[in-house]
Amino acid sequence: MRLSATLLLGSLQGLSLLHKTAGENVCLFNEHPLPVNSDDQGEPHWKQIIEIAFPPWDLVGDCPRLDKVGGMLADGYNTFPNPQAKKFNPCYYTKAFAGLDPMKGGYPTPIDTKYPYEFAAPFFKQPGDGSTHHCPINASPDTPVQSCPKVAPKCDGGVKDCNKVTDEFGIGHVPPFVPLAAVKNAYMNCDEDIHSWFNDDVDPCNIKKSVLDRLIFDTFGTTDGTVKFTPPIILDDVPAGDPKSTYYKLEYLDDPVACTEITCKGPHYCSNAAAEADIWRDFCPYIHTGENSGQYRHPHVALAALELWIANKVKPTECPATWLDSPNAKGYGEDGMTSTSITWAEMDDNTDQIAQPAVPYMWPNSGNGIYPGHELYGESSMKPAPGLYVTRFVADSTDGMGTTSGGVGLSSAQAIVSATIASALAIVFM
Repeated sequence: MRLSATLLLGSLQGLSLLHKTAGENVCLFNEHPLPVNSDDQGEPHWKQIIEIAFPPWDLVGDCPRLDKVGGMLADGYNTFPNPQAKKFNPCYYTKAFAGLDPMKGGYPTPIDTKYPYEFAAPFFKQPGDGSTHHCPINASPDTPVQSCPKVAPKCDGGVKDCNKVTDEFGIGHVPPFVPLAAVKNAYMNCDEDIHSWFNDDVDPCNIKKSVLDRLIFDTFGTTDGTVKFTPPIILDDVPAGDPKSTYYKLEYLDDPVACTEITCKGPHYCSNAAAEADIWRDFCPYIHTGENSGQYRHPHVALAALELWIANKVKPTECPATWLDSPNAKGYGEDGMTSTSITWAEMDDNTDQIAQPAVPYMWPNSGNGIYPGHELYGESSMKPAPGLYVTRFVADSTDGMGTTSGGVGLSSAQAIVSATIASALAIVFM
């Protein structure tokens, strides 16, 4: 039975108090403190935590870098690391290979890490397949992915970085740096029993969604039934260390060397041509100039690493420290035809991992280089990638739904869980 939004909010508030009271004498943090980066405002050492769960390929020297956004490889910084089995790319420039065998250079997607607030679109060959943008199944290939809605019911008045808690989707889609901050706070505050965060029977090495809901609302919830958060940067009124700060260094936002007025789009650095063409920023590479080149790491990967780091302290036998060896990675990267890899756009050089989107915009990628196109669908019109997806808007036609950017108010929505067998699909309701 689905709780109303009012009852859900009351439950979250009550559970927060209950768990704090019950956990007063339990503190796993004292025995197992998080690694701290003294050069990063005393924040957890996210790179170190990530590399415990996702050990990197060997790297000699620094990552390759370009002399400018969309430029050429800089002298002395042009040697890429060699792939190694069961390890991950230390020089990361694009999420084009996310969801695929780590030897290709990607990390698991939010769908792979079971991130519960992704609300991803299914894989029906439509623009934005597997992303948080829900383009209709018959959307034109030239549809800007960012013009399609997210499952993020917005607060009244269009307040930025604010979601309404709803009956259908609870908190809705929030960026992973939101629960990352909430989990970090709760673990370091030592005010509840961390052992109760995990289910021994279902996803035993992932923090339960009910716990994440509670922690998010405890940190970012408001009395009027919304969740309001800040971007992952240090703000004058919300410094690093503030309980409501979502600061996460590895986003590498607004690099002062790389940024111009239009090339900085979140953690992505687009060429002037791609920015002027208003191409979906996710097709542009992450930081690839200066000393931080290749150092971007997804916050959902940091969250997955933190979850597993904690789970390994609670039950080390059941939850190995490395993600690929844990139950969380079951079946990951074994078959591109069932992967959660997003269909990519055509790039200005399909053989270059630091390439920019081609202008004029062309989608899907031709598949004649390293970037994934529709070839991962084979002869099928859908890709049976295991995971939880929202299908309502993708199933609508362009005649029935206007493509509008940002979040939307949603009702009677469906989710789809795709099995590893192409013909087996189970529809469930959220």
